[in-house]
Amino acid sequence: MKKLIISLLFFVTISAFGQKTDTIVHINGNILTGEIKRLDYGIITFKMDGMGTIKYEMDKVQSIKSQKYFEIKLSNGLYYFGTFDTSHYKRKVKVVLSERIELIDVSSLIEVYPIKKNFWLRLHGKFDLGFDFNKGSGIGNFNFNGLLGFRKRKSNLEFSWTNNTTGQADTITSAKADITVNYQRYIKNKWSAGLRTGANENTEMGLDLRLFLAASGIWDIVHNNRNRFYLEGGLSGNREWSNGDTTALNNMEAIISTQYRLFKFTNPEIDITTDFTFFPNLTTKGRLRLEYNLNTKVEIFNDFYVGLNYYYSFDSKPMSSTAANDDWGITTTFGYSFH
Repeated sequence: MKKLIISLLFFVTISAFGQKTDTIVHINGNILTGEIKRLDYGIITFKMDGMGTIKYEMDKVQSIKSQKYFEIKLSNGLYYFGTFDTSHYKRKVKVVLSERIELIDVSSLIEVYPIKKNFWLRLHGKFDLGFDFNKGSGIGNFNFNGLLGFRKRKSNLEFSWTNNTTGQADTITSAKADITVNYQRYIKNKWSAGLRTGANENTEMGLDLRLFLAASGIWDIVHNNRNRFYLEGGLSGNREWSNGDTTALNNMEAIISTQYRLFKFTNPEIDITTDFTFFPNLTTKGRLRLEYNLNTKVEIFNDFYVGLNYYYSFDSKPMSSTAANDDWGITTTFGYSFH
């Protein structure tokens, strides 16, 4: 029994130390040992004994070494699945593949994720909560947004929701809500395919419910350690119900969309995302919808942040004749993000 206990303690100790064998070489020659959690938008998240999890700017990284397998995406759109080894060349790293070794620039690494991780470590997400109130008018606005994502090899699945409710006293004067399930699959180079479904509500524009299913192609024009700018095009089918009317309208729409994200790891950390989407209607002549969103957030401490969200919606031919053609709103938020 004593030998068995000693053996178990030995293997547990070996396992504990073996988990943190990744190495980062700083541009000044210092070597850090720990565990690489991820790399995205120019920041490598690194777990070290005694110091916990730290964030490290890739501009300060000379090279990387790890015998674990990673999903690696480069700024030119190429994907690799392999391990890392250090290089004697300045700001270079070796990606060790099954049949060859690729020497690449450290600055070209835009996404790195371990591919042998449990379910919880593949999750990422954020939660936003906001509230504005004007005493003179008695009008308050409540905002709750969130996102949960799960990353797999060459794919990403996300569930997101937004809820903007405006009320006065005990009465809700308007409500805007969106629920979306979005799946993206990497195809080749800078191309990906997208499939999403969900539901929308906007009482200001006379929309009681819209159910939709959309398929699209996505092309990354720019994707590096600070920016991502892409175009998206596809088709969307939906079924709509207006406020106070049980009659449903079926639509087929084109999707023309663009999104830009700017991430800056400064003190404080800044994250800005904006997107613009056109929906030309293919079944109702002359109808055009568009959606615009601007989301900004500034980190205040340990992944907690404050933000400002703006949205604008337009429909040239809303279902209800008494409904408004557009709707917009601005909300300050407090939130938390995790990876």
